[in-house]
Amino acid sequence: MSDSYLGDNLIFIISQPRSGSTLLQRMLSGHADIKSSAETWLMLHPLYATRDQGITTEYGAKWAALAFNDFLEHYTDGQPVYDEAVRDWAKTFYENALAHSNGKIFIDKTPRYAMIISELLRLFPKARFIFLLRNPMAVLASEMDSFVKDDFNTLSVFQSDLMEAPHQIAAGIAQLGKKAIVIRYEQLVSNPENQMRALCAELGIDYCDAMLDYGSTPEAKGFMTDRVGIQQRTRPVTGSVGKWKLMVDDPQLLHFAQQYLQELGPELLNALGYPFEDILAVVGEGERNPKGLYPWRLAINCQDFFSMRDRYAQCRYRRRVTKGRLLGPVFALYDLWCETCRRFGRAIATLP
Repeated sequence: MSDSYLGDNLIFIISQPRSGSTLLQRMLSGHADIKSSAETWLMLHPLYATRDQGITTEYGAKWAALAFNDFLEHYTDGQPVYDEAVRDWAKTFYENALAHSNGKIFIDKTPRYAMIISELLRLFPKARFIFLLRNPMAVLASEMDSFVKDDFNTLSVFQSDLMEAPHQIAAGIAQLGKKAIVIRYEQLVSNPENQMRALCAELGIDYCDAMLDYGSTPEAKGFMTDRVGIQQRTRPVTGSVGKWKLMVDDPQLLHFAQQYLQELGPELLNALGYPFEDILAVVGEGERNPKGLYPWRLAINCQDFFSMRDRYAQCRYRRRVTKGRLLGPVFALYDLWCETCRRFGRAIATLP
């Protein structure tokens, strides 16, 4: 392992989406030696290759993982040889990207790396890991405003980002211990110069004023970059820090905030540095299934796994919007009956 690629020239930014990771990436890229790109998602494919869940493919990911792990166990030196192959693979891409841009340090900013923190730590022990934290309520509010809007089932696309990532990030910080570099979005935008100077000191690089005014820093190319907020300004601003509190003015958003708060719970939120009681004082507890609102459990979960009760609740909400409070439930029952008949018909058609 002495000659292995251990990530000496890598910085990973680990965060939930909508946490300001593009802002931090852009600020750090003001340093002449630091280069980056749009989200690479580079390490997700090789590190999910040995997992039997969490990935879907045409060829059958579960069977592929079983076969591949069998091969590693019985015909190679096992996990270490795969780790070494992945390191070499990653080195090819990262160092080629640096060669193209005449850089010395590459930032890989991919929020869903929160799902592979422990593997990244094992593969690249000499890389620097920045954990960018933001109040999860603000993350939820930003997801709703940027992507979900009134199509509440779209929220399920971000289930892992909202429900799993905070746990993984807290575990990653604990695993890395004193080597974890923790930055809070709220502090970064409130006092950017002090925060960046302290961050540069931890990274072992020189601070430069171009980090604060990033208007001249080249924008990352590619589809997977922030197209919502970062392009509207050239310096950090505090305008969105307390914006999540506006959710209390909208009954539907307030319901989502209340349920999300309860899902995360006091232990996790306190560990992340966002006291549960402080957030509870703003949003309150609320009901799990308030009348007239779209239930959180339906919005956050994939429709493929809905029970019959869930499907009826979804139909009832939609029909109440179009047919009113009295006729809505009746039409919902009719819709559910029609859907059941169609499913039964399709099942019969596939019989030999």
